[in-house]
Order: sequence, then structure tokens, then C-alpha cells
Amino acid sequence: MPVYLLNADGDEGALVEIEWRLKPLIGDVKRIAGIEDIGKPSLRGAARSIAILVAPSAEKGRDLAGLIDIVNKRHRDVFFIVVGGDLSARDYKQLIQSGNADWVAESGATQEILGIVARVGATRPGAANQSIVVSFLPSAGGVGNSTVAIETAIQLVRRKPAKDGKIALVDLDFQSSHVCDYLDVAPKFQIEEITEEPGRLDDQLLEVFASRHSSGVDIFAAPRHRLHVSAVGVEVLSALFERMSHHYVCIVVDLPVSAHVWTIPLLIASEGILVTGVNTIPGLRQVAETIRDVRAEGGINADVRAVINRCESALFGGVVRRDHVDRVLGGEEPFYVRNSSIAVECVNRGESMTIARPSDKAVKDIAAIVDFCMALKPASARQG
Repeated sequence: MPVYLLNADGDEGALVEIEWRLKPLIGDVKRIAGIEDIGKPSLRGAARSIAILVAPSAEKGRDLAGLIDIVNKRHRDVFFIVVGGDLSARDYKQLIQSGNADWVAESGATQEILGIVARVGATRPGAANQSIVVSFLPSAGGVGNSTVAIETAIQLVRRKPAKDGKIALVDLDFQSSHVCDYLDVAPKFQIEEITEEPGRLDDQLLEVFASRHSSGVDIFAAPRHRLHVSAVGVEVLSALFERMSHHYVCIVVDLPVSAHVWTIPLLIASEGILVTGVNTIPGLRQVAETIRDVRAEGGINADVRAVINRCESALFGGVVRRDHVDRVLGGEEPFYVRNSSIAVECVNRGESMTIARPSDKAVKDIAAIVDFCMALKPASARQG
């Protein structure tokens, strides 16, 4: 759990002393120049950071309005400890109203800070969460990302006993969503209802937002708006995934091609990332570039694998042009999903291939992806 130190126009000497006292007691302490230097947020509390801010003193004509505003608007995955002199009851109330901050007096600050760090680390949202997040990331448009994500979610339901928990499928393509079309269910996720106030998402509203499929998968997909630019922020999806983590053992995410402000935080929150593409030289290059970009991002600790979709079958059951995959992807160990003659028929009928034709070769190929998902460990287990 990172701990950041920042002088918010306060006493530099006080910051130096806090750093000197905390370093031997908290290993991961880092001095930063500004709020923007705090690490990228995650959609789950496992990656929560703590920022210690030294507030301006009365001698500097203290104005805490700006500091309080920053604390209240900052993402929930950062908890602020503000260190300063006396504080009015009004300022204190405004500071802690977000639940993301606490106030510590300059005198005896070290022990109080250590107590807050221990408390926040022990009770952060999702700390006891055992859910798995698997993100399907398309390397380009039209590579069948949604189909593979759908079939994976349905096979997970069929493989995992109901007592172990439910499976959710989340479609985050708000402009051209089609997961519900593929499964012939109505999209019910009215995300605009929580855009302004993510905190109003409770268990009852989560139930309302879920589209139930006959397979047992709960689908979270919004009615598409082709020309509407989504204003969904990190805070909205953080509230969604935090709430879902208490109800679903595995959350399968169908990501859009385009990147959004929440894309990297979501990948940071994922245990598994599956980059989908097709077996052409340009397609394989896009897969390789996407995997490289994902692994280059700081904070992403997921198991990253490639999925080569719609592969042609060789005469004796292998994959055509497998040598191209080996050459372009190098040491990667991709999953191969062969092209299926029933794929278009199932889409037109609103059926899953897994349910309609469980013996189909593509369905069997996707079973290997399901094995991968079931072997993933939740963040809490990996940290332990």
C-alpha cells in the first residue's frame, strides 16, 4: 500500500520530520510534488493509496477550501491524512464528509498517522473481496471480442457450482454495445442514473441493472447511443465493481476498442487480461502491440494472454498459419479459437454456441480460456 507525502503549502520542516519518522516504520513512503503524482487509481480497493498532506498554517493565512475540495473530489482509492494545527468544526466536517480523509494534529502526528494507516489498510473497500476480474481487450475492431467474452462467461457458469458464486458479464461499449443483441435480452444498465452520484448504487439498484440470461449469467449492458459520447468516469465504474465484488465470484468484462479514462484503472483491477485478435500479419501485429502496451503500464499485474480468434483449421485439426503466430508473437502462448460454421446462425437466433452446440470445435477451444480464468487468484490471495 503506497504512502505519499506532499507539502500542501504547509511547513516544509514538518514534512521532513514526518518523513524521517515514518521511513523506518513504513517501507513504501514516497515524497511527491503534487496530487497528480499519486499513482493511477484502481477500480478496486486492493490498490488503495494513502496521501499525507501538510496543510497551510495560520501564519500563512490558512485557506483550506481548496485543499478540502481536492480531497472531496479525488478518487476513492486514495485516502488523505491532512496534518496541521487547530481546525474548526466546520472545516473538519467538510474534510471528512467524503469518507476519504482524516485530520491529524501536528503534535504527536506520527503515532496517529500510523494508526490511521493501519485502520485504512485493514478496512479498505474490497479488502476481503474474493472476486476475479477478467478483461477481454480487443486489439482491433471486428475480432470477435464480444463473442469470446460471452461464451467464456456462459461456460464459467456451467463449470462453477452455483454455491461458489455467480458470474457477471459487463459490456463497457456504451456507443455500440451488442452483447445483449447476441443473447436476445434487453439491456437494463441505466448508467446515467449513477453518473452524477456513484454512491447511490446499492444492492437493490444493482439488481435492477442486471439483465438475466437463461444460462445463469447476469449481464450489465447499457442501451447503446451511437452518437452519444459517454461521460462515465472512474468513480462510476469503481462504485459498480466494488458493489459487484460482493455478489459475483467472477466478473467478465467486454472492453471496447477505444481507450477511455477508466481503461487503465480497469486493467489494473484485473486478474486476467485476454487480448483478442485474428490470424493475419496485420492482426497479429496489433495483438503484439496491444500486449506490449499493456505490460508497459505501471501497476498492471494481471496475467496477460493472447486469443487468436476465427482461426482456419488445418487438414488434421491443427491451426493454419500457426508459424505466423509464432514469428510475430514470439514467446507468447496464445489461445486459439477456430472459426465455427454455426457462429453466424447463433448470432441471428440470439443463442450461445455453448448452449446450442456444446460439441462445436470453437466451444471446445474456448474451454481452454475458461480453464485459464478458473486458475486465476484474486488480488487478496495473490498479495497474501
